Amino acid sequence: MRVKLWGTRGSVANPSTTTSQYGGNTPCVEVRGTAGEVIILDAGIGLHWLGQRLMGEGFASGGEAHVLLSHLHWDHIQGIPFFTPLLIEGNHIRIYGRTGNSRGLRDSLLCQMERAYCPVPNFFDDSIGALLTVHELETESISIGGVHVRTRQIHHGDTDMCLGYRIENDGGTLAYLPDIDYTATEHQDAALDLAEGADLLIHDAHHTADEDLSDGHSSDADAVRIGEMAGVGRVMLFHHHPDRSDDEIDAIVASHADRRVPVSAAAQGDEIRLSS
Repeated sequence: MRVKLWGTRGSVANPSTTTSQYGGNTPCVEVRGTAGEVIILDAGIGLHWLGQRLMGEGFASGGEAHVLLSHLHWDHIQGIPFFTPLLIEGNHIRIYGRTGNSRGLRDSLLCQMERAYCPVPNFFDDSIGALLTVHELETESISIGGVHVRTRQIHHGDTDMCLGYRIENDGGTLAYLPDIDYTATEHQDAALDLAEGADLLIHDAHHTADEDLSDGHSSDADAVRIGEMAGVGRVMLFHHHPDRSDDEIDAIVASHADRRVPVSAAAQGDEIRLSS
């Protein structure tokens, strides 16, 4: 299983000279199964650049991709209108998630495609481009080819619904907790369940421990604590605050040099291979 980071920044994109090392795109993580399965975790603006790469890998004429959404905040869905494979007939794009509201996932995603907000064609019109299938996740486990996906609801402030994911393939395990808070002790139960023994934990580290944690996000200290409790192989700090510079992120990582688990910061463009 191969993991590539296309967007690592939280809330607001910030491509600048002070963020070039870790990146300014909002969340998007590509996962490739060993049989070629294309799985995409979240659809921030990094999705556009992933789409451009996919166009050179078969999606110019016909391919299948599976997009797993954690939740519907704009930084996690704003890349959908700019995902070029959605314009190409012959592609099949499957979007998975859960909303917690009465509109459902398809109608909730449709809102940002309305002409008042979006100048590109409405992909949710079946007469345009790729075949688009929207799956409202009703169970905690699904299989995509040889990739096993397990999900649980995690706590993210006042958000109606936010999901964390555990992805297993060919002996490798990834846990993905992009937006999560631990304002109550019980909030860590789902996180520990998804992360237990994972090779790589990608975890929200929007804040530092001395900042206000009341907005539904975690600190780097939270991420490392959960990683150590779950016995993961590596913790990767993710969802960097839009104002956090590369130098500041370097200092945060350095502060965890003596922890039991290796700690790094998610950097746009990084590629990690996970296997038994």
